[in-house]
Amino acid sequence: MLSLRFGIRYRIALVWDTLTRCSGLGYIVTLLRSGICCRVAPVWGTLSLWCVILYCFPQAALLSSFPAIFEELLAMFTVTEVAEFVRGTLSSLPSTLHLGQSMDVVKLQSIGRTVDCRLFSYPEARRILLPVVLHHIHLHLRQQKELLVCSGILSSIFSIIKSSSTEVDVGEEVQMLQESLLDVLLQTLLIIMSKSQSQEAVRGQRCPQCTAEITGEYVSCLLSLLRLMSDTHYQHLLHNFQSKEELKEFLLKIFCVFRNLLKLSVFPPDWTVMRLLASNIIVTTVQYVSPAVHKNFCEEDFDFKVWNSYFSLAVLFINQPSLQLENFASGKRRRILDKYGDMRVMMTYELFNMWQNLG
Repeated sequence: MLSLRFGIRYRIALVWDTLTRCSGLGYIVTLLRSGICCRVAPVWGTLSLWCVILYCFPQAALLSSFPAIFEELLAMFTVTEVAEFVRGTLSSLPSTLHLGQSMDVVKLQSIGRTVDCRLFSYPEARRILLPVVLHHIHLHLRQQKELLVCSGILSSIFSIIKSSSTEVDVGEEVQMLQESLLDVLLQTLLIIMSKSQSQEAVRGQRCPQCTAEITGEYVSCLLSLLRLMSDTHYQHLLHNFQSKEELKEFLLKIFCVFRNLLKLSVFPPDWTVMRLLASNIIVTTVQYVSPAVHKNFCEEDFDFKVWNSYFSLAVLFINQPSLQLENFASGKRRRILDKYGDMRVMMTYELFNMWQNLG
């Protein structure tokens, strides 16, 4: 049995190496020499079919069909073994710099189907696959490429991890997400929001639907990540900046994104629940970062930009229409208070403490 497993693993590795290095008839010749097309097991039947498809559509067919064999592999190997194989395959995919746009989309779609498959629902598989999946997403966000496709993959990841958090400890996975995504999500949102504001200023109307959709998707991704982060994750984040300049850059980014989120019409007017959830995440994040602002940018290290950005956010937050509870019906006001409390009071408390700390 062990020798059979080793042989299968070897042949699977050989398939991928062949498919990525050969072209045209070379695929068929090399695969036939390896003996793969002669196998009768289900997985080899699938791979044999690939040989025919790949003659006309080599790389695109491989990427499109790759997730289809995961179920068959899970019937033959352990979850960890299949995850290791998939990780090796995804790691060998070329970066966005070496692919055309159409192949880039196919690659992301393959990664998306990997995230949506049963394999990714296993915690032990996610811990193996997340780093390579996030690596590809990170590269695309840095280059501002295929933003809608990337946001769909991220939404699936956040949904799966949120669902799993009620059954298993997802702290390690959230740490991976925070380290790989938080900064690039903030940067992406700043770019998108800047474009939205420019378009509104030039046209005198709301930004196009596509831009609004992308903005909403990435706001949702950022809020999902911050919502998953615990005290441990925030402490790790704030204590691992290499310099005060890096910390300052991060604080200015996140304060600016929060202010834009409160000022821009990201959510429709009747999305009260989403606005309240976003406000709760914002005030919670401010509570976590306030000590870092005071510790690093007070007295002789006072930084006007950081403090001005902080106070501007706090005032904007307190005055936002969705938190003016006295304007709501008594029943709705009571439900909001029961779930969130008066978030204006929470932010005012932070604002007062920080003002007092200035001396």
